[in-house]
Amino acid sequence: MNSQVIFVGAGPGAVDLITLRGKQALEAADVIIYAGSLVNPEILQFARPDAILHNSAAMSLEEVIGIMNNAASAGKKIVRLHTGDPAIYGAVSEQMNRLDALNISYEVIPGVSSVFAAAAALKCELTMPDIGQSVILTRQAGRTPVPDAERISRLAANGATVAVFLSAGGLEELVAEFLQAGRAPDTAAAVVYRASWPNQQIVRGTLNDIAEKVKAAGIKRQAMILVGNALTRSGGDSQLYAESFAHGYRNTVPDTIPAKIAVYALTVAGALKAAEIGGGFRQADLFLAHGEIAGGHMFSPGKLADVIHCNWQKYDAHVFVMALGIVIRKIAALPADKVLDPAVVVCDERGDFAVSLLSGHLGGANRLAHRIAGITGGRAVITTATDVAGLPAFDELAAQQEWRVLNPRQIKAVNSALLNGEPIDVLLPQAIFEQYYLDVPQITRINTVADISGRAAVLLDCVPPGDAAIPILCLSSGCYCLGIGCRKGVSAAEIEAGVTTALSRLQIPLEQVNQIASIDVKTQEEGLLEFARRHRIKIRFFSADELNRYPGPNPTPRARQEFGVSGVAEPAAMAAAAGGALVLEKQKIGKVTVAVAVKNIEDTHV
Repeated sequence: MNSQVIFVGAGPGAVDLITLRGKQALEAADVIIYAGSLVNPEILQFARPDAILHNSAAMSLEEVIGIMNNAASAGKKIVRLHTGDPAIYGAVSEQMNRLDALNISYEVIPGVSSVFAAAAALKCELTMPDIGQSVILTRQAGRTPVPDAERISRLAANGATVAVFLSAGGLEELVAEFLQAGRAPDTAAAVVYRASWPNQQIVRGTLNDIAEKVKAAGIKRQAMILVGNALTRSGGDSQLYAESFAHGYRNTVPDTIPAKIAVYALTVAGALKAAEIGGGFRQADLFLAHGEIAGGHMFSPGKLADVIHCNWQKYDAHVFVMALGIVIRKIAALPADKVLDPAVVVCDERGDFAVSLLSGHLGGANRLAHRIAGITGGRAVITTATDVAGLPAFDELAAQQEWRVLNPRQIKAVNSALLNGEPIDVLLPQAIFEQYYLDVPQITRINTVADISGRAAVLLDCVPPGDAAIPILCLSSGCYCLGIGCRKGVSAAEIEAGVTTALSRLQIPLEQVNQIASIDVKTQEEGLLEFARRHRIKIRFFSADELNRYPGPNPTPRARQEFGVSGVAEPAAMAAAAGGALVLEKQKIGKVTVAVAVKNIEDTHV
């Protein structure tokens, strides 16, 4: 706030309805010119004791400008305090024009208008589906005339809610204009006197009786008049929160967007865009080199590579608001396996483009890029061949259904067959086939492995023939999640032995395991990472706060002491299963502890 004059909206009346920015301007001001007849004098308590106060109630425009000019010439900070919001009947344009002529700089801090304070007092929404989706702010003609085309009798000839300022003294004439416009006599109407003040009064009625009720209440001025059936709250529900409605922040399809997202930015502009993007997801952490944002993690600009390396295994997706070349150089050594690599999306600081860079299908980067573009109003940049061709890739199917790919080396061959138009047999549930492949003529749904006759095949929860001469992609709908705790330095072989023993007690094959999970302090535990890589099972790491949401039945004092959690294996299994039930409580097998949870059946997408 470096301007010489600051126009501040004081709000409708209540002292605590001034904005924080407006309060700060008052606290810093040397000179305050306030509309004494309308502004709550208690708001002046925010002024410094030595600030010079001027009540403009009896002043002319020239007198007000004269005070501003003299104070600005002396290097003083000036606040012009208006009631409500200066933009609505604030008479600020003429002041700004004169300040422009005097070359005096100014800015405006908005305030809460009385129309919104009145709506709050009435506990109503001014727009409602099926009733009216517009609000008209207007006034009756008085000493300041109203153009004939803007008379109420013309403006109100629709279902919009009408908010009438400065007109309580001529309510009978106002009602006549609404009726002339075609509004029904039983149209809802309300008058709120001094909204948000201690002596606030509310009068409700209809056009048929509102004038009589207001007269009986003794209200003649300082009142907001609202007319429209939206006041009755009798409209339908909006689509905003409907399960069937999609928008930039929520999708109608099963939410297979990566769960834990890290968003990075190097500049102040990038930080603001990162905060906008992060706000569109349930769980997104900001990592910023500049531009402090509430809740953001700050790092030194030269330490980006270190931050990424530390976060790589902790997050399901990484979003970078910066140049693509920077990202490529910083992450070049980190990708290891297309099944296990997190999603990477790069976005420019304006949000024009969201580029899917890594793990487009299995990691969800393509879907994430589309979601980010929906948030920023930009465009998703997808280069995956099947997406460009408009074909549903089989690894994308697996990712959306949260199925595990058992032999990912076959992904390229089967998707190539899809792109080349070759016949492909799929052994999938009927509903899934119809959802994804009913309109793809080269794909045939089969009932058994013996029916395979195409040049490639995709099988769900089936053992492929041992002598298959064609590429076959095997998928598993397994809904089991392993929670693993282990001693430092444990080997992959020891983890394998522990997992094998635990699963044998449930008679579950490893193919039915969907995810592995542990606490985030284990992100660099090479034995654990190697076990996940060896079996191509996605591994997720949870923070202590996340694990504490799922306390297991067998807490461990040592885990509480070392990590601040009740346990690792049981909470991690339940966290990976999104709160699903434990089917095997923790089993301590050598240096490894294993627990198994199952995802809720209703949460699966089959």
